[in-house]
Amino acid sequence: MPTKTIFALLIVSLISVCKTPQTEEPKKETPKNVAEESAPTEDDQFVKATEGFISSSTYQVVVSSLDGNESEALDLAKKRALNLFIAEKGDSFRPTDRKFLKELVDSKGKFVKVSKPINGKTYYLFHVSQPDLKIEIKK
Repeated sequence: MPTKTIFALLIVSLISVCKTPQTEEPKKETPKNVAEESAPTEDDQFVKATEGFISSSTYQVVVSSLDGNESEALDLAKKRALNLFIAEKGDSFRPTDRKFLKELVDSKGKFVKVSKPINGKTYYLFHVSQPDLKIEIKK
């Protein structure tokens, strides 16, 4: 091949490359370091919430609902709190304690926080609060 032909092919190739529209590369998310990944999120207060005594006067129960039905969630939270109180009493539970514990849950229990939907579920934090609740339950 003569030099002029090679030179012409090289120029045509360069022109076609220059005329090809450049596409922007999608922006990549910057990788998170360990501290950023393990930093608590707002959702953690619901998803990772503990159940049980959070103080000597407050007992916490966590329930979730797929459809965000608050009255259904409240019934579930009350039943769960009652069952957890019975478990807290352990061997000292007497059948007559059920009525007392149910009244305690009904009168002193309430939702204190409700989440926005998290992975399709709405979370509710239910607290039963009364001075010296832990002592009262353990009797």
